[in-house]
Amino acid sequence: MANRHFAKLADVWKHLPLAEILSIERPANYWETHAGNATYPMIVDAERAYGALRFVEVAPAVPGLAHSRYFAHLRSLNPSPGPLRFYPGSPMLGMLELADTASYLFCDTDAASVADLEAAGSRLGLGSRVRVVGTDGMTALHEALDRVNGPTLAHIDPYDPWGKGPSGLSALDLAGELIGRGIGVVYWYGYDRPEGRTWALDTLRQSASTALWCGDVMIASPGGQGEAGDLGVATTPGTGFGVVCAHISPEAIAACRQLGEELVRAYADGVLPDGSAGSLDFTERSASSSGSPGANRRG
Repeated sequence: MANRHFAKLADVWKHLPLAEILSIERPANYWETHAGNATYPMIVDAERAYGALRFVEVAPAVPGLAHSRYFAHLRSLNPSPGPLRFYPGSPMLGMLELADTASYLFCDTDAASVADLEAAGSRLGLGSRVRVVGTDGMTALHEALDRVNGPTLAHIDPYDPWGKGPSGLSALDLAGELIGRGIGVVYWYGYDRPEGRTWALDTLRQSASTALWCGDVMIASPGGQGEAGDLGVATTPGTGFGVVCAHISPEAIAACRQLGEELVRAYADGVLPDGSAGSLDFTERSASSSGSPGANRRG
């Protein structure tokens, strides 16, 4: 189990928009660079209590969240009343959402994660549709471009955005290459201080030749947005995370916008894991095909 951050709030704002995008776009191929496990046994601690465990408590009262594909999949894996017992990683969300309508390429260098993904694909009856490689995801996706067939969506979720694999590509390099080749991309990023907001959009738009959309969620405190935090404790005011999307339909972007705004409302009266009052701040930005920044809107 390589991913020690599963089910924290950062995962909520990774998987909430991703599941909705998959539901709307219905790609023929779904790829992941840093797949992790298919599912995780839930850990009950302060970070998860503010993350996925809180989400399933507040979502039923917020229409958009209650009808989201993410919430549906959380409940399908946890049909019994009460707290979550299992949490799906993004590969499981993809397989549950697209089932046998898509083919899958999942990459992870952790042997246990590779075995877990292969077992999950078999349990779901997806057989040869699921290809799991225990190697660097940037290299695997770069090589897969030469044989891609049909609409494709890639989820890029790097531990180190700038670290280069054997192909010489970083996660950011790969995202730029995929976007340039017309592949749908959902790129997740994090930051540890307010001035880092939307940094991935600012980086990717320098080389992108198409429109990009970014939805960013930051932890805020009643007295302000916070200063500097710790990405290891991603619920400190001033830390945050977001997704940059390319080759995604206006319908999917509108759905993600609504989910971001409703997530803010659902967490308005939240208490942070350290016991202090806190809230969420959502902003969206876009970049046109010329690379110029678009509208900035806050929730």
